[in-house]
Amino acid sequence: MKTFVSDAVAFLYYLLDRLPRRAEEAFSAAEKGEAVIFLPTIAAAELLYLFERKGWSKQEFEMDRRMKDSSTFRYYPFDAEILAGLRKTRAKDIHDKIIVATVKHLKAEAVVTKDREIRKLKEVRALW
Repeated sequence: MKTFVSDAVAFLYYLLDRLPRRAEEAFSAAEKGEAVIFLPTIAAAELLYLFERKGWSKQEFEMDRRMKDSSTFRYYPFDAEILAGLRKTRAKDIHDKIIVATVKHLKAEAVVTKDREIRKLKEVRALW
């Protein structure tokens, strides 16, 4: 089964039904049970922080529901293996380092991200 890693912005766009075609294909595959999308816990924390600040309880509920109700949407923890992987990326931002390290660790098909810095690195395949 294909695996993908989503960053916070991509998952937010998914919740808002605003993904571009290539990114949408990865999420659609997960909805059909044909792929798994991992949401690193750092990205989930970013989203919860955003939802709280903006008062977006509907989006928070929807993220929780999708993560709980589906075996193809999963959180991935920031653990010792991901921590070790931070040394193996040229990404500058700590969040980007964690996302890229997660993609590499999982040997994921791609990261779903709008982030230009991650896409410019070309360390991992990026969909947007």
